[in-house]
Order: sequence, then C-alpha cells, then structure tokens
Amino acid sequence: MDSSSGDSKAGQFFSINIPVYNEEEIIVQNTQKLIQFLTNLGLHYEVIIVSNGSTDGTIVKGKVLEQMYPQVCFFHIPQKGVGKAFRLAAEHASSPYLISMDMDLAVELEFIPKALKLLNDYTIVLGSKILGTQKRSLIRRIGGGMYILVSKALLGLKFHDYSIGGKAYNRNFVLEHMDRIDDETNYVINLTYHAVKRGYNVIEIPVKCVDTRKSRFNLLREAIYRYSMLLKMILLK
Repeated sequence: MDSSSGDSKAGQFFSINIPVYNEEEIIVQNTQKLIQFLTNLGLHYEVIIVSNGSTDGTIVKGKVLEQMYPQVCFFHIPQKGVGKAFRLAAEHASSPYLISMDMDLAVELEFIPKALKLLNDYTIVLGSKILGTQKRSLIRRIGGGMYILVSKALLGLKFHDYSIGGKAYNRNFVLEHMDRIDDETNYVINLTYHAVKRGYNVIEIPVKCVDTRKSRFNLLREAIYRYSMLLKMILLK
C-alpha cells in the first residue's frame, strides 16, 4: 500500500470523489465550503466531481467550478449511476488515496483528515453513522439497520455502514478490483467484503451525519436492488 512518511498531512496528496445528480442548487456553495475547509487545514488535494445523468444546471455550474479552482476536476457522464461515477473518479485521480463524500456534505468534513491519517495503515476507512450520530428520517434509519443486520448474518461482516459518502480507499486497491464496482451503490460493501476476504486492513470510525433532505434514490427500488446484489454476492463468494 502506498503511504507517505511523517506526521504532516500537508504533503499527503489525496483525491475527493463527489458523485452528483441534479445538484445545481448546492454544487457551487458546497464545493466552495469543502475547498475552504481543506485549504484552511493546509492539505494537498484535488476534488473530482462526477455528474451522472444530471439534466439541470449541474453541468454548467460544474464546468464553472473547474475553471475557477485549479484543484477541481469536473466530469459528466450521460448515464445515471454512482458506481459509474466512482470508477471514472478512480481512473482519473492523480493521488494514491480516494475519499468519497456526498455533495450535500451530510457526513461531517472532519472525516476527511481522520481518514487520510488512517489510510497510511488501512486499505479502506468506513465512516459509520450508527457508531457516531445521525439525523435522518426514521424510515431510512430502520431500512439501513435491517440491511446491516442481514449483511452481517450472510457475509459475516462486522461493519455498520456501506453508504456512498464518508468512505476512504487506497486507490491501488480500487483499481485492482474495478470488476467489483457495479454501476450503482453496491460497490462499497463489495469492495469491503473482498478486502476483508483477502486480508486487507479495514477500519470503521464514527461520524456525525445530518441528512434531512429527500433521498435522491427511490427507496423501495434501492432496497430491492441492494438485497438482490447481496444475494448475488453470497452465491459468488
């Protein structure tokens, strides 16, 4: 695993991956908030924003951000799919570390420097809302909790959060396991499962999450998809 020596994080270059879908209302404001946070910490970074299937002003505003900030790279793919966006970000990243966040910044930004430090010793860092604190709708908390219980029982995984945001990866590991990254959201648990299975170090840390806006996913469809993918993983393991 690639790592940087010393305690200073300023010289440790890393990439932030943010998939976006129709985020014209928050893409500029929250990207600027993220940049200010990272710059104030003296970190060396790039922000890779990948629009997947956006049909609003996200694309125009993303291109403007890319022109305004040298550390921002913006891409657009016509098909919707956060897994597709993640693969593209992994392919185009210039650093050994890839940290995934959501554009609404629901997971606290403090996760980033914590994860960056841990990536010296761990292949995957999972930010967990359950271990930390979460302000989310009851139905999403119940649905997420049930999925975690089932995944523990069927796959033997001990972790509590496989959502997209608040996750960090050794990029080389991701590139070596691109075939485990589906087009949608199952890639987090799939990469985690195969990392554990092959003896890589994975750690979970508590995070604070405030996510009160309406989900960008159809929750019923997402549940059916996730459980079907879980079954597929069991059959192929």
